Amino acid sequence: MTRRITWALAVLTAVLALAWVAVPVWLLQPFAPQTDDAVAWSWQLRRTGPVVTAVLALLTLGLAVRLWRVRGLARLGLVLLVATSGGAAWFARQNHFEWMFRPFPDARFLAATDAHGVGPEDPVIGVSAGAAALAFPITRIGYHHLVNTTLGDVPIVATY
Repeated sequence: MTRRITWALAVLTAVLALAWVAVPVWLLQPFAPQTDDAVAWSWQLRRTGPVVTAVLALLTLGLAVRLWRVRGLARLGLVLLVATSGGAAWFARQNHFEWMFRPFPDARFLAATDAHGVGPEDPVIGVSAGAAALAFPITRIGYHHLVNTTLGDVPIVATY
C-alpha cells in the first residue's frame, strides 16, 4: 500500500469515527423538530457506535503506526487523527443526552410569594386535587419536560 493511500485511509477512518457520533448529536438537537427517519438513523448510529468507532479507532491507530516514520507536522497530523478517532470511540460510550438534560440540582417547592424569577404573567401548568395544588412554571420545566413529585400524598408526574 502506498503512503498516499495509507494517509487517505487514516483520514477516512478518523472522519468516519467522528461522523458516527456527530450525526446523532446533530439530528437530535433539543427543541428542534425531528423526523421519524432522523430518529431511526440516530438510534441505529448510537446503537452501533461503540463497536464501530472502536474498530475505526484501532484501524486509525494501525495506519498511524505504519506512517510513523514521517517527521514534523506530519506526525502531529497522525496524533490528531488518532486522537479524533479515539475521542469518537470514547464519546460513543457516553450518553450526551444526560449531559444536556440534567435534573435541577436543588429542586424544591415554594410558596408563590417566595418564588423568584417567575413573574405574575409567566405561564404555569397547574395541577390540583381536592385542597392540594401545585404550579410548575413552564420556563423551568420546558427544558426537562417532566417533574416527579407528590400532590398531597399522591405521587404524580407533571409533564409539558
